[in-house]
Amino acid sequence: METRRDTGSVVVACPDARPPAYQAAIGLGRAGLLQRFLTSSFYDPNGPLATLARRLDPQRLSRLESVLLRRHDAEIPTGRVSTVPCVDLSLRIEARLAGRSQTFKRLLAQARATWFDRRLARLLAQYRPEALLVFSDVGSTATLPLCRRLGIPTILSMVHGDVREETEVLNKEAALAPEFFPIYLGDGVLDRAELAWLHRRRLRDIALADRVLVPSDHIAETLVEHGTSRQKIRVVPYAADCRRFRPLAGKRHDASCIFLFAGGITQRKGIKYLLEAWSRVRRPGWKLQLLGALPKNPGPLSPLLDQVELLGRVAHADVPARMAAANVFVFPSLFEGSAVVTYEALACGLPCVVTPAAGSVVRDGVEGFLVGPRDVNGLAQRMEQLGGSPRDRARMSTNARSRALEFDWPRYHNSIVNAIEQLKQESPVASHRGDGLKTPDLHWSRQPK
Repeated sequence: METRRDTGSVVVACPDARPPAYQAAIGLGRAGLLQRFLTSSFYDPNGPLATLARRLDPQRLSRLESVLLRRHDAEIPTGRVSTVPCVDLSLRIEARLAGRSQTFKRLLAQARATWFDRRLARLLAQYRPEALLVFSDVGSTATLPLCRRLGIPTILSMVHGDVREETEVLNKEAALAPEFFPIYLGDGVLDRAELAWLHRRRLRDIALADRVLVPSDHIAETLVEHGTSRQKIRVVPYAADCRRFRPLAGKRHDASCIFLFAGGITQRKGIKYLLEAWSRVRRPGWKLQLLGALPKNPGPLSPLLDQVELLGRVAHADVPARMAAANVFVFPSLFEGSAVVTYEALACGLPCVVTPAAGSVVRDGVEGFLVGPRDVNGLAQRMEQLGGSPRDRARMSTNARSRALEFDWPRYHNSIVNAIEQLKQESPVASHRGDGLKTPDLHWSRQPK
């Protein structure tokens, strides 16, 4: 295999279309640093397949493009994109297998991660970039050990919270709210064996990477508590597209109030605690709207949905308008990385009531309020305070929009570029210290008997 090396080159790897990965590729591309972007699939509207489809059946392609364009960004040159399409195919099969053949689904998920990891390792051996920016779960077995051997500095971008915190959340929910535990992931099936395997990969990611980027102070503090060096961690918050997400012009702050939740209607997002708080504070002129898909079998949620407006899934293009029409955003999540929806709510000028685990940049008492996880009393109190005080809502609405403008994607681009440049300047590379790495003990990730 021919080995290539480009001055100032960086490889970015993420199998899905999450905004931070695309924006990292865009920022590095603008800085002239992007060598390759490895993902599962990437749509080229001007490519030969799209051109042929446009000729054969333009109407059908037009309908499909609303979905296809989610795997495209005009600022990412298609000539620098490499794909592993079998990852998306595997995900579709896994979704069909969920709840029917869990063992086979688990094996397929593990194979999917291995395919992407090995493909990334081969790409690095070919291009020998000056640095790798890898998103979670895709490089721990083949790629990161190879980077150590080749002397390629590595940056891990964590898109989730710490796995030890997730295990604590799961164990607490199973004990405190067992009737809601089946909808912890909504319609998704929680496979503790698969999760333990995934946790081992994520811990190995952290151990092998030279630098770890996290999107919130909450995650940084949790990592430090569990032994990761603070010097290894950089906090790089996410952002919202403040051009698409904007406050509603002429909005009045009066006695009426629309509380909005957006995201998966699951127990992981704290839906039980939100609905219990709502049952205490609801009154004429106030609404609670849930933007997202309700589980097919809502089970114990059903009696709590009285006087709740279910918006269901909304087209991506319609989300900004729905959000801007609300008055308060409520997101009491139990476990996140840093939910982009919280930045979008701020950009729409919504005061936010969130938990620390939501990973938001909301400051308590400034753009909204922070409440503890599962704190129904605190959640109800803050919802009632904002609902009953148009003056507080107006003040925090202005603050929310200003805060969102501080966290735009160009700021994120600069942070990514700075992290790459700083790591490249370090000599010798901090993490290349020889072999013999041991994966940390994972007794805490086993399902309790």
